[in-house]
Formats: sequence, C-alpha cells, structure tokens
Amino acid sequence: MDNKDIQIYVAMKHMGNIAKKVKERPFMLAAVPHTLRELIEEAVKSCIEAYKARANGAKSPTPLTDEQFDGMRELGKFAFGVHYNENEIDEAKAIETAVEAVADGLVRVFKGNEEITELDSELEITEGDVFTFVRLTMLSGRMW
Repeated sequence: MDNKDIQIYVAMKHMGNIAKKVKERPFMLAAVPHTLRELIEEAVKSCIEAYKARANGAKSPTPLTDEQFDGMRELGKFAFGVHYNENEIDEAKAIETAVEAVADGLVRVFKGNEEITELDSELEITEGDVFTFVRLTMLSGRMW
C-alpha cells in the first residue's frame, strides 16, 4: 500500500429513509489499497479512528448547531454526543471480521456498478472512486 491519504466515496443509504436516494459520502483512507482485502483493512481502520474521535469528543459535548441538527434530520437519526461504550476496540479482530463477512458473501462490494469478488486480486483505486458496500440480511421466521 502507498502511504498517502486518498479520498474515495462510499454510497450510503441509511435505514428508515425509504424515500431518500443513496448518497455518495466522502471517505478518507490513510493509504492507497491495491486489493479488496487492503481496501477493507483501510476502511475498517478509518472507521475505528472516526469512532475514537467521536468517543473523545463525547467527553465534553457541545450544543448542536443548526447545521448539525439539519444534517441529523436528513439522516433520520439524532445523536447528542453521549458515548456509552468504554470498551477498547480490537482493530485486528475488527479487520478479520470484516474480511470474513466479505469472503462469506454476507457483504458485497461494488466499485461503481461492478462487483468486486476476489479479495487478493489487483484492484486499481484512484481519488474519487465510488464504492458501495451492501450488507445482505438473512430473513427468517414463521407466518402464523
């Protein structure tokens, strides 16, 4: 991996927003990945860093601005900076779990409109590429 920051976009749709379309959101990676496995590793590391930053910011919460309030309304979820979980994150375990989810087919990954299935095959990623991670949900139950 090249050790330079790269910005990609992740297409996201939040649950509960039935009428809202999928939006591309900027996502920073600390290094340029060359395989799907490396992309997953960098994405998990980036999410962990963002989580830690939110947790540290929760120690001294500030009132919401109008802009933050409008952003939360758009997402359909309001959060007030309270952080309840004080457990340390096991980065290696988080990466392993994410890679296993993709390998097992529970998460599908798309670059643009093309699905990426091979974890270790060469993958060319450039600034501004759009990725979509789709988590498949297994439905089960009984109808009475």
